[in-house]
Amino acid sequence: MSSGIMQRTNIPTSDLPDAVSPTSAVNLVLLAPFLLALAWFWANISAVKWLLSSFVEIPTLYKIVIGFLIVALVVRSIGNSDRPPGFLPNFVLRRDPLLLMLGAGICSIALQYIIDIKQVTVLLFILGTYGLCGLLVEQNFWQKNLPVAGLLACILPFNSQFNSGLGLPARVLTAQVVEQLLSMLHVGAISSYDIIVLENGIAHVDVPCSGIKTLLVGTLFLLAATWLEGRKLSLRWVAVAAANLLMLVSANTARVAVLVLVYEVFEQPKIAEIIHVPLGIVGLVCACFVTWLMLQRVPKFQPKKTSSISTKPNSEILENHPLAKPGIIAAVTVLAVMAQLSHVETSKMAIAPLRLPEYIKSESIPLNASEQKFFGNYPDTQTQKITFVAGNLRGSMLTVASASWQTYHAPELCFVASGIPVTRIEKKQLTPSVTARWLSLKDNQLSAVYWLQSAQLTTDNFLSRIGSDLTHKNHNWVLVSILFNSSLQAENHELKEFAGNVYDTVKQSLQGEMNEN
Repeated sequence: MSSGIMQRTNIPTSDLPDAVSPTSAVNLVLLAPFLLALAWFWANISAVKWLLSSFVEIPTLYKIVIGFLIVALVVRSIGNSDRPPGFLPNFVLRRDPLLLMLGAGICSIALQYIIDIKQVTVLLFILGTYGLCGLLVEQNFWQKNLPVAGLLACILPFNSQFNSGLGLPARVLTAQVVEQLLSMLHVGAISSYDIIVLENGIAHVDVPCSGIKTLLVGTLFLLAATWLEGRKLSLRWVAVAAANLLMLVSANTARVAVLVLVYEVFEQPKIAEIIHVPLGIVGLVCACFVTWLMLQRVPKFQPKKTSSISTKPNSEILENHPLAKPGIIAAVTVLAVMAQLSHVETSKMAIAPLRLPEYIKSESIPLNASEQKFFGNYPDTQTQKITFVAGNLRGSMLTVASASWQTYHAPELCFVASGIPVTRIEKKQLTPSVTARWLSLKDNQLSAVYWLQSAQLTTDNFLSRIGSDLTHKNHNWVLVSILFNSSLQAENHELKEFAGNVYDTVKQSLQGEMNEN
């Protein structure tokens, strides 16, 4: 009897190795989400660092809005659900979250290779991270709250640094579009330079009214309305978003055109100053109202009856996708490697010190507080500020050497911020090599000039400078900004000689840096 009992209890042991035991299989499944998240954050490490460092600079109002959104998301999710959103220690391959994550990662790396705008990179990182969350949470919860991810993606990176990154090109583009519109009305005497001066003269702020803030507020309104009304993100919603963008840009362009007509054509500067802010508000409100009307045509989100969180055991999930999940992890890892390679700089900005001719007597002076704060955000930038005496010419000169177009701040804005109003801006050919922007300041009591210079090119147009980053030509640039202590004419022979000497000095400095490399 004892032997019979022994036979019944002597169950054969499994021939499966420990590596594929059920416990080990579950461990592999638990490890997969960790590896995917690790690869994703490695791919976006620069965006994470920028976001953390800039968060302290976000205005208190932004922090309050972000906190409100997080609290509202939690409250609304719990209040509208029979059960809390499901989270599982595995990830389920779903089409929409996967496309959002991989699409954001690819676009981010592509933009970093073409033109690196940190705010856009952070926006893509936040959206891609929400896509990653969509592989880990219940599908209805993820789809319903996708607009909240858009809200956070628009709010978090766009603090005070946003205008320095995109405000300048948007401002110049707006001015040039208005110039073309006015030329169609046969108002040919007004140039894009005058429009820029007009903007500063009315706004009385050192950040130009480029329409960037209007665009941001209008976009936030669309996303908030979509979330609160429970609208479905579909192709119809994308069409509404595109129309919203077009209306916001058109409203800002029309505002600038009206201001120019009132100020220049009808010669009513007081009226232009009075209607400056109301025009912006009216344009924004009208665009948002029309957007809301169009949003009513977008169907509401309908939760699916079946949950997309699989009820299968973890080991079975992994068994049903033997290559898909490791392949996704490998793909994100490849993106991470490509992202790190895109940040490898071939050369640091290091130009030789400027050596002006002996007849130019100069003395170094420190940057003012606003200049120190602005250039402090770009540690690789080299600045040099001097006072000079050259014959009958006296004044100060600031040179800014950098490999990034985002470092540059239009000098006319610095003058306005310093309490020196800009009367007029013109394009002048000071020498055969120097095409510069000539400024008349303080009711023609002072004069100033600036240009952008690389080893091969000189221009007064910031868009040309930005274009060099797109083509990866003329990598290192120097902004030369000169303020004279008196009113001068651009045709002054002594001034032309001085500008030519400064140009040659900067060119030698840039060429010296190239030879060292």
